[in-house]
Amino acid sequence: MNIENKMKEKEVYTMSLKDLEEFLNDKSGEKDTFDYEEDKQKWLHSVKDLYQNITSWLKPLTDKPNSNIRISFEKIILNEEHLGDYEVDKMNIDIKGQRVVLEPLGTWIIGSRGRIDMVGTYGKILFTYVDERLTKPRITVSMFSSAAKMAEQGIKDQQNPTVNIPVVYTWKIMTPAPNVQYIPLNEETFSTSLLSVITNGTVLWGSR
Repeated sequence: MNIENKMKEKEVYTMSLKDLEEFLNDKSGEKDTFDYEEDKQKWLHSVKDLYQNITSWLKPLTDKPNSNIRISFEKIILNEEHLGDYEVDKMNIDIKGQRVVLEPLGTWIIGSRGRIDMVGTYGKILFTYVDERLTKPRITVSMFSSAAKMAEQGIKDQQNPTVNIPVVYTWKIMTPAPNVQYIPLNEETFSTSLLSVITNGTVLWGSR
């Protein structure tokens, strides 16, 4: 190899290394701009809202003299991949010598924005934080025979954009698999669920 070729080879190497360094230092191409802290705060707020609703629903019973029902809260630590360790409350409901626990599982749950399990002596009820319009899980899978087909669909989507309707999330009861359904969570359905996990009763959406 002559001197001229060696110099060209050195120049290419130098430029390649410089280009790589510039790429590593360039922040403009980073796509992960999701605000995980904001997402965590929204999740914690949703948990607090649920507990406030439950406390309100049970208030006529807890306010009675010599009431046999007590509500308390206990700090637990959750760990999620993008959120790390953080504190959240779990709710304890003590009824006539039995304890029912509502324990958050996390916000990064497939198919929802969060889940809390209510566990008692006789079963478990699942509460899920989902789009208020949904009555069951919705999973969309698109399959393309080639990259060209996928690109073609992308162009069609851009030419005919769907109307972006803001999603409003709410807590619902999730029935067991395989036929999962979302049932509105209100004073009546919560009371039925609570009674089912402290007695030998069975409800349609119970899990044992």
